[in-house]
Amino acid sequence: MRAGHGRWLGGVCAGLARTRGLPVGGLRLAFVVASLIGGLGVLAYVACWLIIPAEGEDLDSTRPRGIVVLAQACAACAGLATLGALGGAATIFGFGWVVVALGATVLGGALASWPRVGPGWALLPLAALVLPSAALAAGGVRLEPQNGNVRVAPSSFSDVLPEGYRSGLGPMLIDLRRAEIPAGDLPPLVVEAGVRRTIVALPRDRCVNVDVEYRVTPFAARVAAIVTGRGSASPFSEVILFGEAHFGRFGVGGNGGTRRDAPTLRIVFKSAGGSLYVRDYPDDVDPEVEPDWPGYPVYPEPRPDVTGTPEAAARRLIANWRTRRRAQLRSQHRIKTLRPGPCAGRTKDRR
Repeated sequence: MRAGHGRWLGGVCAGLARTRGLPVGGLRLAFVVASLIGGLGVLAYVACWLIIPAEGEDLDSTRPRGIVVLAQACAACAGLATLGALGGAATIFGFGWVVVALGATVLGGALASWPRVGPGWALLPLAALVLPSAALAAGGVRLEPQNGNVRVAPSSFSDVLPEGYRSGLGPMLIDLRRAEIPAGDLPPLVVEAGVRRTIVALPRDRCVNVDVEYRVTPFAARVAAIVTGRGSASPFSEVILFGEAHFGRFGVGGNGGTRRDAPTLRIVFKSAGGSLYVRDYPDDVDPEVEPDWPGYPVYPEPRPDVTGTPEAAARRLIANWRTRRRAQLRSQHRIKTLRPGPCAGRTKDRR
């Protein structure tokens, strides 16, 4: 029982020390140390406070106390939720066969304990394990069990995998800058990305027409839509083709400077929320470090208003503004020239 005298809070440590013959100071120190590990000590102390009866409480009744029933119900719900989350996570990462094996084991145990446990309680773990997993599998939610960077650099387009490339929780770079590009239409590039960014790097000195068919559904929104049976209308605007953003979760886009004499690369992009960047990159630029190369559009600073400013200060302000403006105009011209890519006109790379 929780102690009624000599306690600091709820009498949990004093009661346990008296019952088990342990030093009360050591027990209190153990709860404090456990509280520093993710608050585990606090949760354990509160649970003991709720479940362990207080000193002097009437225990003659054979019925469990209401707080004990509530704690047991909360623990059962937490266990079922954890079981469903584990089954759903295993299905998402392609380990559905593990869920099937566990489901068969739970079903066997439920049938073995049917007369003693009862049909409803015996099937609850099976339902918690199987139903979320089945819903996610039917909805086609899938992520690769991969956390690090995926980086592929085929030497020619014949080496591009016909089944495409997949990524999971990490970013992916498909570097085509050194790949031999044949004339005519190129084989389609299929990308099924996860929740991070995907970059397709094209050569800087060769015009390649790009057509992208994209379907981007954020992972959390997709899972919520499957669980609730409702669609998600949230827009997605992280499909960037040669510096131009394309809006909407579904769509088709391409680079603006299409040339008839250049090969065409068709990209089929599906993502669980990760963005897509497609453009030409110089060899000395790391697309993973500078995905927005050559930069965002620059808008030169307007002339400052020097009305009422002393003449000497006004001259300094105007001189400084002209210096900044010249640098801004150079950046504006450079980015405006490089941003459209080689298909918009062969330009000299002014890095």
